[in-house]
Amino acid sequence: MALEPSVLESRFTDLALASANFGFLLPHEPLLVLHGASCEAWAATAPADAVAAARQFGEVLAAELGRRAGVRLPAGDQQAHLDVLSRAGMLPGPVLDAFNDLHRFDGGEHDEREVAAHLVERCFTLAVWLFRALTGDPEPMTFVHASASDLRVLAQRVAALEEDLPRLRREFDLRVAPALLAVAEREQLIVSARSAAYEPLREADIAAEVQRRLAKAGWDVLGAGEETELNRSLGCVLVPRLAGGIRADMLLTVGGQVVGIVECKRDGIDLAEAMEQAGAMAKAPAGSLPWPVWRSPLPYRYVSDGRRLLFCDANDPESHARLVSGFHQPRTLARWQREAEADSAAPTYRARQAAYLVRQNEGFDQLRNAQRGAVQAIEQALAAGQRRALVQMATGSGATFTEVFTAYRQLHYARAGRVLLVTDRKLAVHQLIAQLRQFSMPDGGRPLDDVYHVQELTADGLAPSASVAVATVQRLSAMLAGTQAPEDGSESVSAYETAEWQAHPDATPLEVSYCEALPPDVFDLVIVDDCHRALYGQRRALLEYFDAPVVGFSATPTATVLGFFKGNLVNSYTYVQAVADGAAVDCSVYQIQVADDQQPAFATPVNPVGVQARSSRRTRYENLDEELTSTAGQGPARAVPSEHLATVVTAFRNALPTLFPDRMQHGGGLLAVPKTVVLAQDGPHADEVVERIRDLFGAGDAFCRRITPRDAHAVHLLREFRTTPQFRIAVVTDLISGNSDMRVIECLLILREVRSATYYEQLLAMGTQTISSAELRAVTPGAVAKTQLVVFDAAGASRHLQPLVNVTDASGQAGRAALELLLDRAASGRVTAQETAELAIRLARLTPTLSDADSAKIRKLAGQPLQELVTRLLDSVDSDHLASLRRAGGKRAVEDERRKALYSLTEEPDLQEALLSLYDRPAPLRVLASDRRRRQEATAGRRLAEFVERSGPFTPAQMWWIEKIADVVATETRFDPAYLDSIPFSARGGTDGFLDAFGPDAAIDLLGELRRALA
Repeated sequence: MALEPSVLESRFTDLALASANFGFLLPHEPLLVLHGASCEAWAATAPADAVAAARQFGEVLAAELGRRAGVRLPAGDQQAHLDVLSRAGMLPGPVLDAFNDLHRFDGGEHDEREVAAHLVERCFTLAVWLFRALTGDPEPMTFVHASASDLRVLAQRVAALEEDLPRLRREFDLRVAPALLAVAEREQLIVSARSAAYEPLREADIAAEVQRRLAKAGWDVLGAGEETELNRSLGCVLVPRLAGGIRADMLLTVGGQVVGIVECKRDGIDLAEAMEQAGAMAKAPAGSLPWPVWRSPLPYRYVSDGRRLLFCDANDPESHARLVSGFHQPRTLARWQREAEADSAAPTYRARQAAYLVRQNEGFDQLRNAQRGAVQAIEQALAAGQRRALVQMATGSGATFTEVFTAYRQLHYARAGRVLLVTDRKLAVHQLIAQLRQFSMPDGGRPLDDVYHVQELTADGLAPSASVAVATVQRLSAMLAGTQAPEDGSESVSAYETAEWQAHPDATPLEVSYCEALPPDVFDLVIVDDCHRALYGQRRALLEYFDAPVVGFSATPTATVLGFFKGNLVNSYTYVQAVADGAAVDCSVYQIQVADDQQPAFATPVNPVGVQARSSRRTRYENLDEELTSTAGQGPARAVPSEHLATVVTAFRNALPTLFPDRMQHGGGLLAVPKTVVLAQDGPHADEVVERIRDLFGAGDAFCRRITPRDAHAVHLLREFRTTPQFRIAVVTDLISGNSDMRVIECLLILREVRSATYYEQLLAMGTQTISSAELRAVTPGAVAKTQLVVFDAAGASRHLQPLVNVTDASGQAGRAALELLLDRAASGRVTAQETAELAIRLARLTPTLSDADSAKIRKLAGQPLQELVTRLLDSVDSDHLASLRRAGGKRAVEDERRKALYSLTEEPDLQEALLSLYDRPAPLRVLASDRRRRQEATAGRRLAEFVERSGPFTPAQMWWIEKIADVVATETRFDPAYLDSIPFSARGGTDGFLDAFGPDAAIDLLGELRRALA
């Protein structure tokens, strides 16, 4: 019979009073008190029961942590729960070790009583850690070895509750659903959990530990009688007494002048209050010191309890103290002194953000609106002193160039000493370095690398001349945490869910230590490329190590990512917005399912999620933490088996003529097959897929090949896939190359399970990038324009991100009829929000196919460009945009927005007719394009002849490059330097070949002159 609540409460109180080692947990979770006390009471008399109780203690604690942190734990064993919590950043190393002991410690040859006693103390370690994390109380707590009589009393109190234990556990399991926790609150819990994992230092040891850390950073700690030897080293540490009896624990001198103060405080003291006291000491009159003082008050102030270190630079505008991982080097403070003396109006890096960048817009004309908005939001955040800022940019919308442009402005205008860019793959490092070196600075056109040296961070360390360093997460881990050097090939693969990762998942939290080759103050700014969320969870120590603001870029920020940035999403540019702006193409998604009786499979459209069901962006991102649970403890992902491969590939092949009628139905042969990426499980599965595709398409080896990240020829194969017509289908096992390099992709065939929503979006991003018509025709003969990415899902991956609108009949008479129906409904005022979104997507499909005359006609009739019309339609159904309008003007504002978005379509019949006449016109478009091209070729040819006569002579090899660039200008009207790495230039080495042909300096000058001459 269940105990009455009052009786139960009384018995738990008695139990807590009897347990010196676990009673303090009663206000936080009574079940932990019961399991901890059970383990303690039975360790000597019933060790097997004690071990079972210890494991139950660990299970309940893990579930409680998941609840408090708002992390969904998977249905599985304790190890899966620990993996998820560790990946979320909740379990520091010592805590995870204690959990693992409870979960799998077998004691080896030890007596079972010794094993039980050990586990009792591990339970106590975890109990103290939880208590400190929740309360912030750092007071030392020691394990109490109870007497035999006390243990007997404890056992009696446990027995009084034992009968109700099954019911209590069931009730606990029902109420541990994840709490609805704001990401900033989760971040605070993670910070508290990390701080609580380490034992406080004894007061007598704090000063010695602080001096050890100062020495590590290069400070010379002067002993008694050495106070006059301030010039012995650049930076010296004094232990003085200030006038008026106020004792400063330490003073810092640089170049013989006192510049800062260090205060040592007992662990548990509020460091913010201690910093106020240090500020008062720093204001002591300069004349009260027997040493030269640089400035009064002393600007550089540190407060430490031996573990935590709080720093404040009083030269900053509205200065705020911040936690740092280590003391700044003397040379860093010396540099800050020089900068402050040279520019008293803006003496610090942060001050220069507000003084110069916010008002400086040079070079903004080369940015898209989305890029300009991101750069401005970053600079405003840095000027306001925000140490972490997150930018959400849809993949393909120019995030990489935005990162490069941001780095340039920070170096040039804010005078940052050094900037670090972090990514999680080696190929991405190479692409970032190429972008940095090719970047032409707006203030004169010089390459950025000519002024600011760009370096890849390697095992050799950082060159003193480097202004920009680019590094993988793996390289940083090797340098700061002593992990395995990335020469093992790990830099070549993503950190997501490859078969290799699934076979050997690693959720161990990363612990870093001071690295002299890469000290914490070596960078003024850290920019993080779109990395796997593990960097912000179990590897977050890598970013926390550096005393620099962190700017993160992410296409799909999860709750883990948002939490690290404390919810500070400073700018958001979504995939839907990118489609509306013409920066990305939309997706059509089909499912391929094979019946058990091996009947042929068919590609059937996936149902869209619908506009009405669409939650806010922030809610969707915070809910993306499901990937933490979906990838834990499930073993290798399921893949389409061998016996079904032929059926699936046949369904894919048979769907192509319907989906790409402009090329597949006009005798294009194998070259008309859209460039396709196929996602397979692993190497053997990929090989089998390659053979099946070649067989069913009747193609040779060049038609379909495997590309794996660790392949020695991966870079060569990727270049060939991007630039040659013969290589049509690439079979991969992971994300390949950088997304901006895969513009040629028009189809994605998924043959294995995808467990992460973020990974699924990354896969889609490989094919949603736009491409010029000329570049597409060069690799896919017969293609007019890239208007969509077609996704064939044979493994259920599309469950992660169903499309807002799944337009699968955009071509032919069916597409025309669908558009006509939507236009009629818009004109009659009966169009729904879902139909408005579909109308926008169908109109967006028109954009890449339009001639200049077509675009001008639509602009005249609509009063705005087609892209702007699409943007307004999508905004009128966007949940975030409508919520903002509703807050400002109520329901009326929302109705006005929809009316304005549809106005030109409802009030201009000629516009409707023009859109229908333009819709799905590949043959006339080719004629218009040919006429336009002939005119452009004639103009470019005349300008080319004038340029050669004026700037020549040139060798035949050089003339090849010049003529090919002129060919591109004749088609595209402009030449982007990125084109040098596409066909036909890639056949002669791309950018490197161009530089070799003319010489590095002359090549850059010539390219600028040629672009101006042909413009």
